[in-house]
Amino acid sequence: MDVADEKPSEKARAIRARQRAIGRELRRMYDDVAQEQVPDDFMDLLRQIDEADDKGGKKVS
Repeated sequence: MDVADEKPSEKARAIRARQRAIGRELRRMYDDVAQEQVPDDFMDLLRQIDEADDKGGKKVS
């Protein structure tokens, strides 16, 4: 059965179910990414930027 053929309440229920499933998957993906380690190269770059700010804003290349 196509969503367009469903009654309004069935259609709304199907839409809400899909939205909940998408929300669960997005939360799971976010949690996975939030648990990842920050790469060493990125941490080094952030350190260089902080040091440059402390020294008066020299550009980091």
